[in-house]
Amino acid sequence: MILKKFKKEINFVIKLNKLITKNKLTVLNFGNASYYSRKSKKLFIKGSGFDTDKLDKNKISICEFKNNKLINLTKNTKPSVDTWTHYFIYKNFTNINYIIHSHPFYSTVLAQAEIEPECLGTTHADYFKNSIPLSHKIFKVAKNYELQIGKTIVNALKLKKIKRPPGILARNHGLFAWGKNIEDTINNAVAIEYICKLYYHTKILSPKNKIAKNLSNFHFDRKNSVGKYYGQ
Repeated sequence: MILKKFKKEINFVIKLNKLITKNKLTVLNFGNASYYSRKSKKLFIKGSGFDTDKLDKNKISICEFKNNKLINLTKNTKPSVDTWTHYFIYKNFTNINYIIHSHPFYSTVLAQAEIEPECLGTTHADYFKNSIPLSHKIFKVAKNYELQIGKTIVNALKLKKIKRPPGILARNHGLFAWGKNIEDTINNAVAIEYICKLYYHTKILSPKNKIAKNLSNFHFDRKNSVGKYYGQ
């Protein structure tokens, strides 16, 4: 019954997960995507252990959160282990409706190296005004590890006072990207991986390369500020 009631939401999540594979942002069954309905207060996420490109309605988990407890409404499908991370991000940033978590090559290399890629060119500046943020370091693993990851992400963004980032590198872990809709979310994930790739190779060719701050600010503002004039 619940699968029929939320058919539209489940299809959203299936589509976004398949886009992870289509855009080569994962290997094996690493990664997941989710949707959070602000109306029903339910989180829809890929079931644990399933490949992102081999999903159907029976491989999507529907969850609620009450009194700091996760309630799985799809008893035969365990939610992704990253569900608490997704939920904590949704809880703290109300302009986010979809999240992708994956382990694409360059994003994961920089996350493992604990590097915040600074802006070296205008491609980066189109998405981030400064460095791609890196979550805080975990020194001691908590009982709810996945919630702890969510806290390291949210706390890092709040400390840096970044209000509208398209995503973050989870330190030692991988990539989280998000958006208001499916298109923005997958585009942000693809863009971050591409920016990380550009950063990696630029540093090899020109380790001391920098972009003028006024140029990077201009590129960010023309696409993201109140006075933006990029796009239709």
